[in-house]
Amino acid sequence: MYPLLALSLVAIGVIIERLITYRTIANDAPGLLSRVIAKCRQNEFEDALSLCQAQPGPVSACLAAVLGHRDLPVEDIERNVQEVGEEYFIQIEKFLPILDTTTTISPLLGLLGTLFGMIGTFQAIAVSKNQGSRDSILSGVGEALYATATGLTVAVICFVAYNYFSARQRKVTIETEQASTKLINELRQIQHDERPNRVKAGAA
Repeated sequence: MYPLLALSLVAIGVIIERLITYRTIANDAPGLLSRVIAKCRQNEFEDALSLCQAQPGPVSACLAAVLGHRDLPVEDIERNVQEVGEEYFIQIEKFLPILDTTTTISPLLGLLGTLFGMIGTFQAIAVSKNQGSRDSILSGVGEALYATATGLTVAVICFVAYNYFSARQRKVTIETEQASTKLINELRQIQHDERPNRVKAGAA
């Protein structure tokens, strides 16, 4: 029970820390991409960059990286976006292996505690030479099963939390990649549309 208690305290600490941290580093910045694209279409790139810098999270940071390096080739822009995004993705994934490990270990520790409890119960029965052996068995078995119940409870909580955080991680990762790609394509299209105007202005 002591290892289970320690694991449960660690798991609770990780869950609380992740919930607080995900409010900022896992922010998917809803609606930001459309506003940034609208600014870019009006050639208000500095205002678009300010919109990105005003929000936390990998989506806004990667969009800011695209805008900040928009004059570079696409390969260089993507390389900068990947560098910025990976810093966030590492922070988002932090401590999740602890929840995964706790989910696996907790039932095993609970089962191990139950086995030790059963062994102690039968040893006590053997020593007492069948004096009140039935009550001893029922009481000992009941106490031993607490370990299994505790282990399963900890595992269920950690399993639910791990799946929730993993889903948030996948969602933010996908939305970051999609938003960056859409903005890059939009900037390339804007540059493509501006070339005829520049040619006409130069000819004039």
